[in-house]
Amino acid sequence: MKLLFLCGIYPQPFKDEIFNNSKRGYQFAAQTFQEAVVEGLIQNNVDFQIVTSPFVSSFPFGYKKPIVNLNSSKIKDKVTIAKSWFVNIPFIKTLSANTKNEVFNWCKENSFENELHIIVYSLNADLMKIALKAKFKFKNIRLSIIVLDFPEFMGSNYIYKFLGLRKRDIKFIYSSLKYFEHFILLTEAMSRKLHLNENSFCVVEGIFNFQEGNLDNLKFLDSNKKNILYTGALVRKYGIETLLEAFSSIDDNRYRLVICGEGEAKELVEEYCKRDLRIQYMGKVPHDLILSYQKQADLLINPRTPIGEYTEFSFPSKTMEYFASGTPVLMYKLPGVPSTYLDYCYFLNDLSEVALAKRIVEIFDLPNYEREQMGRMAAKFISEDKNAKVQVGEILKLIGY
Repeated sequence: MKLLFLCGIYPQPFKDEIFNNSKRGYQFAAQTFQEAVVEGLIQNNVDFQIVTSPFVSSFPFGYKKPIVNLNSSKIKDKVTIAKSWFVNIPFIKTLSANTKNEVFNWCKENSFENELHIIVYSLNADLMKIALKAKFKFKNIRLSIIVLDFPEFMGSNYIYKFLGLRKRDIKFIYSSLKYFEHFILLTEAMSRKLHLNENSFCVVEGIFNFQEGNLDNLKFLDSNKKNILYTGALVRKYGIETLLEAFSSIDDNRYRLVICGEGEAKELVEEYCKRDLRIQYMGKVPHDLILSYQKQADLLINPRTPIGEYTEFSFPSKTMEYFASGTPVLMYKLPGVPSTYLDYCYFLNDLSEVALAKRIVEIFDLPNYEREQMGRMAAKFISEDKNAKVQVGEILKLIGY
């Protein structure tokens, strides 16, 4: 069996270019997950190639260039990523992209195989359409899909909604799932919503891809302060306002709250920075710098609460990255996070700002060795039990590779 990973990954040689040209919408979490899938496939000695339609926002508001043109490249001199080209303008992008041609070329080149397997990253309507066209044209194609989020919970721009395109795509996505043989899910609850039988899915809540930090020897945070760090989307529904309010109520000048990321709550964060000089907003930060910040912090916080239907189907992508840093983590109990994770972090159930502030202070009142031990245990758990080889191995078992 040969395998194709159909996705939106940013090829390594072009990551800096894409980052620098992105005004908004750079997909850190998606990139991390896709890179982890690729690494796991490599470590499991899978014969595969990659076709990507990189997840970039549209020109001119989200991206600086009207045309995306990325040459073919290789990962570790082993895996080929096909050339990607498209006019990065809404409605024209899908028509101009060479993604379908690259997928069809791969199918033709491997037509002698008894079975070809395409794994599609996420419930992305454009990628799903290409996969289905390949399945209908080439009879030896089997399809699997990675389900990270349901389309009704995904964000979209106003014009897309106004024209009814979002509603159309959601309908297409759900009606097309019957053509996929296997499903890689983030949470068990997803299988119930999709009415899947137990042999057609596996739950892989995340994949940790170990990366050697290039910036670990550089100090960015003040080691004389109690540094609390949040990295991720600045979105009110993810609890960023609760975190800001809770931190501001702590009357202790030794504390610092450092925030990295972008989103609709950016102006709110900037306003709190003006009110409380202990809060530092770093803006959009390269991923290797994020990893370095996480290792240097004294406490990492995810303020996302269990409120909202989507939380049952969600495993916050930052969870594994936080744990792997070796820095202790504070988070709420979330229905989409397996209970085993709670053995390796500090958590709380009370959703009030007062409770969050109190819990932060309680954690810093603990002896240093206790906090350090919690961080070490979490890092060991992720590196041994949730690494790329182990997690992708579960996917390969599912598809019968």
